[in-house]
Amino acid sequence: MNTKQYKSELDKSIFLGSGQQQKIAELLAQVETNTKLSDDDKLEIETYARSINVVPASKELPHDKGVHVPDERRKLFPRYEFDDALEFPDGLKEYSFDENCNDVAKKYGTWLLEKYLPTFHPMPNQEHQHPIAVCLMLLNCKAVLSQKQCIPIPYFLGMNGSGKTELAKAIGQHYPKTLYIEFRPNNTGAAIRDTLDNYFGNGEPGFALFDNLNPRTALDRWGSHYDSFLANCEESAYSRISTNGNDSGSAKSLFKTYCYKAFTSVWGLEDQSAGEFGEIARRCIVLRFQQSKPFDTRTIYDWEGQQRIFQRIWGEEFVAHHRKDYGKLLGQLARLKPNEVPIDGKVWIICQVPIAVGVYCGVFANINEGIAHFARHFEYLKKGGSSAVGSALSIVLSKYVKEDLPRLAQEQISNPFASKKGGIVGNVIAQKDLIDHVTDKTGFQVSKQQFDEVIMLMNNLGYVYARVGTGMGFVRDNTLSA
Repeated sequence: MNTKQYKSELDKSIFLGSGQQQKIAELLAQVETNTKLSDDDKLEIETYARSINVVPASKELPHDKGVHVPDERRKLFPRYEFDDALEFPDGLKEYSFDENCNDVAKKYGTWLLEKYLPTFHPMPNQEHQHPIAVCLMLLNCKAVLSQKQCIPIPYFLGMNGSGKTELAKAIGQHYPKTLYIEFRPNNTGAAIRDTLDNYFGNGEPGFALFDNLNPRTALDRWGSHYDSFLANCEESAYSRISTNGNDSGSAKSLFKTYCYKAFTSVWGLEDQSAGEFGEIARRCIVLRFQQSKPFDTRTIYDWEGQQRIFQRIWGEEFVAHHRKDYGKLLGQLARLKPNEVPIDGKVWIICQVPIAVGVYCGVFANINEGIAHFARHFEYLKKGGSSAVGSALSIVLSKYVKEDLPRLAQEQISNPFASKKGGIVGNVIAQKDLIDHVTDKTGFQVSKQQFDEVIMLMNNLGYVYARVGTGMGFVRDNTLSA
């Protein structure tokens, strides 16, 4: 079945009374094993299933006794009257940070770097990645020299449970609820554009999180509205549409979509540098995550204090301080030419604001240290530094797909005696053969958790995990419909 058919079956389940839960569970189990559905399709179906109002069978409601049943009693779960006196510890005080201290920007930046990130977000190569993370956490999209100056889009990359969404939501804690919005993969481009305009159209410095992004399918869903994501400077963050279809004197509808945006994803950007999504990828600064502490071992903290601190750093009462210190730093960076810094000119324009933030908030001692640190980070990303298993797995799979398989395929084609019964080498790869190759090249056994990383990396290389004969394996994406 396809997505539409599964939704239809879910709709029918509302007539099953107390048997609805069982039916939904059966359908979701089918969805999980359906290899013809993409990850986005599965997420859309699961979200739709959760949105259905589950009503118990009528015999379970005491209408026959003439008792009025409140609406909340008609739902599957009752309203639990928990004791609301429970108080969570304040994370800032727990880690010995006083939000009323002097020089709050530098103190808070140091606290994030030395206490918060090492405790909650261990990362591969974190001595380089954590300072970048602090700069991105404290960035303010209004703290720019002009409407022409660009800001980066943080791209948090890692497997499920690696803490990327948790860190993105920690950034969101700096903003009041009216200036923070979360989007899901099934949101359309038009809906995203309208929502951004509703939240930030009046020029508020807000934050938008795009969770679980899949670059391979996002453009199809965004359609012609993907320019909303290209808008990383205020000058370009306008979208105009005609309301009556008449080009001559037609009324225009103006949408303003400028805000600080961040993506989280399990999909890398290595193969997205070309084409339309490449324009978005060039605006991103990637941070790689690894598996962190299990959720059941973490302490729940109340991070409400973050919002007050962010307001103290960037609030109206500190405008004079911003102009004197932060503005001076940003001006020095903006006057540097691309050939004067060890960072590629295409990404230098999105590094100026976070480097200035880093120096202003005490992450870097000076501008030169900040530039050198960002340059090392981009070199680390270029060398294939990866989350989870690490760079070795990424390098082995990339070489296997881009060098070894094409060579074997060419040998097969040029050899008149070679069997072509199973198709061209490289179009289909059995799971066992791939794992044996990885083990042979790296010397380690691939665990179940690490195999999730294999699936992600192979997907980035153009392969889909699917049934191959009687087992599972990887099929080249462009051969599925052949």
